[in-house]
Amino acid sequence: MGDSIRRVRSEARGQVLSAERMHMDGREINRIKVMDDRGRVRVYEDDPQQRSQASRPRTRSRDD
Repeated sequence: MGDSIRRVRSEARGQVLSAERMHMDGREINRIKVMDDRGRVRVYEDDPQQRSQASRPRTRSRDD
């Protein structure tokens, strides 16, 4: 989970509020909430099993 937090923190450039491991579609993902410089909370979902594809962590389109 630490790698996911570091990756999201450097990409989002915000303050990490929380991080948790969840199950989604039969996989374990890391869900990380970050507050950006405007005070908006963004939720990122990072799948450690798909790191070999070098994809960006997903973010939800609406604030949580």
